[in-house]
This record gives sequence, structure tokens and C-alpha cells, in this order.
Amino acid sequence: MLEKMSEKLYGQLTGDIEKIVARETEPFKILSAVLKCVREALKKLKDHVLKNPFEDEAAQIHFFKHIKPKFFALRIYYLEWYGIVTSIPAGDKEVLKAAYNEELKVIQRFFRLIAFYYQYYGLGATELDSLLFVRGVEVQSVLIPEVPELDPEFATSCDYLFSKIRAFEQLQEFVLTRIRELDPASIPPEVPTKRQPSEKLVWTGDKVNLVEIIYGLFFTGQFNNGNADIALIIRFMEEHFQVDLSRTYRDFMDIRNRKTTAITRFLEQMREAILAHIDDALSLKKSKKLA
Repeated sequence: MLEKMSEKLYGQLTGDIEKIVARETEPFKILSAVLKCVREALKKLKDHVLKNPFEDEAAQIHFFKHIKPKFFALRIYYLEWYGIVTSIPAGDKEVLKAAYNEELKVIQRFFRLIAFYYQYYGLGATELDSLLFVRGVEVQSVLIPEVPELDPEFATSCDYLFSKIRAFEQLQEFVLTRIRELDPASIPPEVPTKRQPSEKLVWTGDKVNLVEIIYGLFFTGQFNNGNADIALIIRFMEEHFQVDLSRTYRDFMDIRNRKTTAITRFLEQMREAILAHIDDALSLKKSKKLA
């Protein structure tokens, strides 16, 4: 019953928003009208939930993990969208492109700050759902950014965060579209290339070591000019190294909670191995000169 009701309500909401965007030209009028529609839809959704209690915990988790975030994400998106379109300076193509690239950095910084939960979201993980999407359960974690004051009847620890992830993914696509319109060559489309068959590489080391590498690559923005999300990098590693990384987020938590000064043990080992190799090479070169 809730599923059908929410789908119908969401369809009406997105239809109303499309009409507003097509009708209005001023950003403030668009924002005001959209927020009014979203507010009314959320009220209907809340009233329905309070009048019709969830059948079980699974139903509650599904609502706060998937249904409510779809609605609330629209509110977050249009607030952020308004901030962008009203702050972009006037200027030529290069000025505009630089401004949009700065906005892209802000979005990517958000994804990096919540990397653990963004991965949880992207992989469709479920192990922590009973903590994150059940009312009345408080999660004390520095990994959860500051959120607005929660309505105990209509919110959980992470439904707002999942709403914001949805909104920022949509916002990222909006910004990338504007950049492409200004300079199509600045973000080249992914074109598959033909390659000669080669021997496959299989990861045979400890998975937690690969997790250190993955997060190191993600946090330093090594893929797609820093625009690749953590879930995409994980899928790439799984596919190309033939390794199951379904527990990556748990491994990262283990890394974060290590009771040692060398939290990134494997990266430190790599550094030491590289330095040792360079020292050996330099020593050998020096010996040959003396001989």
C-alpha cells in the first residue's frame, strides 16, 4: 500500500516540478514553487506513515532508505541548484567553465568526506541498515556529518544523508552538463577501445591491502580528474583483478580503527619497499663507478 501510494505521489511531484521549470524562468520563482510542492508531498507521506504503522522492521528500513530520500533529495537539490545558478559570475566561456569546475570540486569533496557511506549507498549494502534506517536508533560516529535536527517520528540516522547523496549525484550531473555545453572536449565521452588480448592479473594479496590502495586512489582523486566515485573504483578493481570486494566498507572501518601508529600499514610497506629498491639501485650504481 505504501509503495503504490508513494510511487503515485512521487510521479505527481516530479510532474509538477517539470511544469514549474518549463513555466518559470527566474531561479527564485522556480525554487519557491518547487519547495512548496516538495513540502506538501512530504507532509502527505508523513501523514500516511503515521496513520499506517510499518508492518515490520524491513518495511521501515525500505521506506527510510529508498522512499523518503527520493522526495527529500528534490528539496536539497533545488536549494543547492539555486545557490549555484545565482552565484555563477558573468563572463566568457573560460570564466564560466572555471566557476562550474569549482562547484564540481565542492561536490566531490562532499563525496570524499562521506566515502564510507557513499560506498555503502553505491554498493547497495544492507549490513548496517538496522542501525541507519530505523527510528530511535542513534549512531554515534564521526563518519556521519552534521545533519539538521531530526524529527523522531519521521527520520532516522541516515535517511537525510542518503537524500543528500541522491541530490548531489543529480547536482553533479547538472554541473557536468553545463561544462560539456561550454567545452565538449573538456570531459571526453568514454569510448571503448580495442585492445590485444593479454594475460589477466588476479589479486592474490590480502584484500584489506587492496582496500588501502582503493581509498588512497579515491581520496587523492586519481581517476577521471577526481570525479570517479568510490563505488565505481571498487567495481573496476573487482572486474579487472577478479577479487570479491563486497566487504570493502567493513575493511575500511577495520583500517580506521587499527590500534597502531601505522594505520595504513600496507601503504607504508609499499613506501618502504620502493625506497629500499631505490637505495639498492643507487648503491649498485655507486659500486660500479668505484670498480
